[in-house]
Amino acid sequence: MSVSETDGASLEATGTPRRLSRPDARLLIALADPESEFAPPPLSAERAQLLLSQAERHGVLPAALRKLRPALSTPELTPVRDHFSTRYQGGVAFNMQLAAYAKRLRTALAAAGAPALLIKGQDFAENIYPDALLRPTSDIDLIVPLERLDEVEAVAAQAGFALYPEQRDDEQQERKWIHVRHPTLMLEIQGNLVHAPGLRSVLSLGFAELCPDGDVAAAARPSTRLAIAGVHAASSHHFELLRLVVDVLQAARRLKGAQEEQALQDLVNRSGIRLALVAALDLADRLYDDASCRAIATALSPVRFRRAARLLIDERVVMAMETEERALQSWRRSLFRELLKRGAKRPRSS
Repeated sequence: MSVSETDGASLEATGTPRRLSRPDARLLIALADPESEFAPPPLSAERAQLLLSQAERHGVLPAALRKLRPALSTPELTPVRDHFSTRYQGGVAFNMQLAAYAKRLRTALAAAGAPALLIKGQDFAENIYPDALLRPTSDIDLIVPLERLDEVEAVAAQAGFALYPEQRDDEQQERKWIHVRHPTLMLEIQGNLVHAPGLRSVLSLGFAELCPDGDVAAAARPSTRLAIAGVHAASSHHFELLRLVVDVLQAARRLKGAQEEQALQDLVNRSGIRLALVAALDLADRLYDDASCRAIATALSPVRFRRAARLLIDERVVMAMETEERALQSWRRSLFRELLKRGAKRPRSS
């Protein structure tokens, strides 16, 4: 069997690694930064395969592959390059299809006067990344006012999406819709970015907090995107993917000027998300030594339990999530969740 055939077989057989070494974890973190000019060291085929496999699992394959591609030109490494280039190209094609449907849906919602804010995925790709291709997207996400959910869902149905009963979760305020002709395309219609009822009682990021005046266009701003990135990473996923941290990093880099800084303070004050957001910024700062994250976290402080959150949530938690050591870090994530419950101070409705 040739070298190429051997490498190709091993690529297909790659499983979840038991753990990442500290050097490999630090290298993957550096590769994931979409704006750095980091030049990776020479790699063996085995190490390149491990890093790119983990990059794909963590949702940062485009940035990692761009940095590694120049070094993957030797006969030993081209099978690795070609395999993950094919994976990347498939992701680009899917994202383009998803973006087209998101655009049509957004146009239809506006025409119907149905209030819905497009968040995360495609919005992040187009607005906080230097190149939209650097931010993979898995679905279309909307935040809507629950009292007008029927209007939004009627538009979704007219656009070709169908709700399956088992994908409806009213307690989590989340409903998943699948396109009837393209079943790989998913639409998530959410009432709140904080899904767990126990957490949502103390911190909330729904349509009312994001669009206090009901103006969807006014909510499409850097401060809103940073809040969404931080709360999505901290409360919905507890930092289980490196891409979530990179979203926070990129959103913080885009927050400029006193007006946006004040808008972020106002949003934090009315939503109770201060600890969640500061914890996300602290983590992004520690992984990337980023001045923007550091400055914003300082401006939002003091915040109760910040030091405890820093002790619990670190590089090990993020980088273990896509290995067999995930369960070993679960206690940290569980304790962090309790801190979010106790540290939040959501304003009471009058």
